[in-house]
Amino acid sequence: MTIQLIILVLALAAIIFFFKNFNACVYFIVMADVFFRIVTYLKVNVLRADAFSFLGVIPESVPDIIKSFDLGAANEILIALYVMVYIVFEILLVSLFVNKRF
Repeated sequence: MTIQLIILVLALAAIIFFFKNFNACVYFIVMADVFFRIVTYLKVNVLRADAFSFLGVIPESVPDIIKSFDLGAANEILIALYVMVYIVFEILLVSLFVNKRF
C-alpha cells in the first residue's frame, strides 16, 4: 500500500466515524479528487517545479491512487465504485439545486 491510499482510507474512516452519513463520504471523495486535480493543474501550469517540489508527492487524482496498484479486476471494480460515487454526487447536486428557492 502506498502512503496516499493509507491517508485517503484513514480520512474516509474518520469521516464515517464522525459524520456517520453516506453523503459525507461522497462529498469527501469528490472534495479530495477536486483538490488533487487543482494541485495538479497548479503544478503543471502555474508553479515552478523547483520551488514547490514537495507537491510531487500529491497524486493527480483519486483514480490515480487506485490505478497505482496492479490488482487486475479489483482496479476495475474500484473505478466503477468511483464512477458511482460521482453519479451519487451529481444526484445530490441536482436535488439541492431543484429544492433551492432563489
